[in-house]
Formats: sequence, C-alpha cells, structure tokens
Amino acid sequence: MSTPPFIDVSYAADTLHISPDVILDWVASGKLKTYGGRSSNPFVRSGEVHALAAELGALPADDEPPKRMKSASGRVQTRLTADAKWGDISDQDIVDWASRTEPVRRKAARTAASAARDRLDFLLKTLDGTEDSG
Repeated sequence: MSTPPFIDVSYAADTLHISPDVILDWVASGKLKTYGGRSSNPFVRSGEVHALAAELGALPADDEPPKRMKSASGRVQTRLTADAKWGDISDQDIVDWASRTEPVRRKAARTAASAARDRLDFLLKTLDGTEDSG
C-alpha cells in the first residue's frame, strides 16, 4: 500500500515511530508546511515529511517494528483520566486494602504514591502558573 500524498501528523508520527510532538515542532519551526486540518493534527505532505526525516536522520530502520508513541499531551491526558478514578475509591476502601496487603506491596505502593504525588504537585504548580499568565 502506498502512502497518500497528504497525511495527518498522527499518521506521520506513527510511520516514523516518533511522537506527534516532534512533527508539530517541525511545523512550528517552519521545516514543514501544513495543508488544512485541525491545528493539533494538521495535514502535511508525506513526501516532505519523509524527506525531512531522512535529512535529520529520523527514519526508522526497515526491520524496526512499528510502535505508536503518544505525544506529551496525550500521555498527560491519559494519566489524568486514569487518576480521576481515585474519586471512586473511599477512605474505607484504602484502609481495608492496606490492612489486607502484605508489607512488601504496601512499601511499593507508598513509593508509587509518593512519586505520583510529586508529579501531581508539579502539575498543579504548572497549571497555576499557566492560569496566571493566560
């Protein structure tokens, strides 16, 4: 199957095994021109994408299996969506879980929860700064 002459950023990223953010950076820097579409997923010429990727050494090896890479925006949104489900867990659910869980698992959970809290604290500070400036 041949590549169509115009592809969206998501398709280009999947084809090259890179994040859509890399393609959007190329657009923002003027290395690629867009041809309609949504601002978050515009259309680009497939030939221009492949030529630029070759010039920058960003073409995948022929034997490299395709893997989908989420953009930073997608990763953050996915994480926030999953974390929103903590509202479904009651305090008593947590107490019951902790009382029934072996110490090794509790220690691992504490480490993971602490790291998550650090990321969420940073997210809140970033959001506060963004809201202040916008």
